[in-house]
Amino acid sequence: MKNNFQKLWGMPMLLAVLSLFGLIAALLGDGLWDYLGWLALSVPLFLVIRHYYK
Repeated sequence: MKNNFQKLWGMPMLLAVLSLFGLIAALLGDGLWDYLGWLALSVPLFLVIRHYYK
């Protein structure tokens, strides 16, 4: 059961945590935190674009 749950929800949960980290880092931090937020928020966007053109 755990394997099926992880297989189905693993990547969406990882992208949600990454997006949440990116939003919080970009809103609350300056300097390096802005770059980390930008990087964290660009990963889900990159994956969407990659799968769209696939």
